[in-house]
Amino acid sequence: MISVSFDDRVQIGLQYILDSLHGCSPFGQERIRKLRFFAPSEREALETELGNTERAAAAADALKDVYDAIMLELCQIKDVRGSLSRCRAGETLDHVELFEIKGYLLRIEALLPLLTRMQETVHADGIALHDPASALSVLDPEQTRSRGFYLPDSLSPRLQTIRSAKRKIEERLYAAKTDAEKNAIRIERTRICADEEDEERRVRADLCAALNPYVDELLLDADTLGRLDFLIQKALFAVKYGGVRPAITETELVLEEMRNPELCDVLKEKGRAFVPVSIALDRGATVITGANMGGKSVAMKTVALNVLLFHAGFLVCAKRASMPLFCSVLMLFDEAQSMRSGLSGFGSEIVAFEKALATVEQGYALFLLDEFARGTNPDEGAAIVTAVTQYLNGVNAVSVLSTHYDQVASAANAHYQIIGLRDVDPDAIRAAVSPDADGIAVIARHMNYGLYRVEGKSDCPKDALNICRMLSLKPEILDLIEQNYV
Repeated sequence: MISVSFDDRVQIGLQYILDSLHGCSPFGQERIRKLRFFAPSEREALETELGNTERAAAAADALKDVYDAIMLELCQIKDVRGSLSRCRAGETLDHVELFEIKGYLLRIEALLPLLTRMQETVHADGIALHDPASALSVLDPEQTRSRGFYLPDSLSPRLQTIRSAKRKIEERLYAAKTDAEKNAIRIERTRICADEEDEERRVRADLCAALNPYVDELLLDADTLGRLDFLIQKALFAVKYGGVRPAITETELVLEEMRNPELCDVLKEKGRAFVPVSIALDRGATVITGANMGGKSVAMKTVALNVLLFHAGFLVCAKRASMPLFCSVLMLFDEAQSMRSGLSGFGSEIVAFEKALATVEQGYALFLLDEFARGTNPDEGAAIVTAVTQYLNGVNAVSVLSTHYDQVASAANAHYQIIGLRDVDPDAIRAAVSPDADGIAVIARHMNYGLYRVEGKSDCPKDALNICRMLSLKPEILDLIEQNYV
């Protein structure tokens, strides 16, 4: 079963997406907050969800007014599941609970024609509400369809008699002249109010008993409302960021021109655009190389993000996609654990790796390791990452390792490299970096974060050296770097 920590959700941009969704009902908000991922055994259910999302997104423009009206109704629904469960258990609900259930039924009644209009186009499987008319006849016997809740006299002859007597007492109280007379009438009124409360409690118990046969349907409707709410949010997300329904494969994972919505928005605010990344992965180890600052981590996190979106029934942010169903998605991205455990960075990595590997080896998995063994010296690090790569080639998983240790690539099944500054003239960039300019920002604008697949042996790109040149590092130091480059 896929489980992703909050920290990992934040790192890959999944939490950003969830925070951007505007669940309208408490049931939709709960689905977003407690996001679950479909397991390989739930393939049929996932395909149903993906189909629903795809059709809902395709119809978003045509059904904008319908979606808006549905969301408006959903925003006014209260979570009455606790009260319904108490009713099912035979408890007597109070006035407020019955008022809220009545409001819930009225919202479902208002949603039915809207859902019918939506379904004429979307044909969403598994999205259907029960007709609340019978349940409403219990709580609204006079068919007023008012938003308030009141126990009418017609529900009980005794209640009618008590209330009639109570009104007469209140008329006498209003007409009383002396304090002694008023006090005597107030005592009489207290007694009859107690009788009224007892009878109302008995009537409410009868209402709950009459409502009981509909409780299971009403609880199912709460789940349906959550699915409907979440479905519309996923459809609107797909429209905003561009989404495609992945084909489901046995082992291969392909993402063409994948995007990361959080980074798209951040770069857009800076007047820049996210460079879509394409990658094809399969069982075994794939290595991504490139200099620091070159986008290796972004590529890996974007892969993880889109795989998890797929497993949650979203359309993925790519031009085309095909994916297998994974039993787990494991990510080793930073050294946060080392601070909590007191271990060195490298020690923490090894502990986390062993723990993750135990899960990876239990079923077909996606395993992502970003700059693994960065917490040790370069010679040992290269040897360790090479060994890990060789081992992961034999594991039943799609494993992706990013590294700046170029020699590791020869041990992998596939090798990708960040395009980086390969096609950029360092001298031209250096000339553009004035004393007052932000050199890092200038370089970032020219950095190509796309990937290309390396066939055969490839020398390590010299992006780090080029960055030193562009930022006008002392010529003496540059000469020494070049002399020591191997």
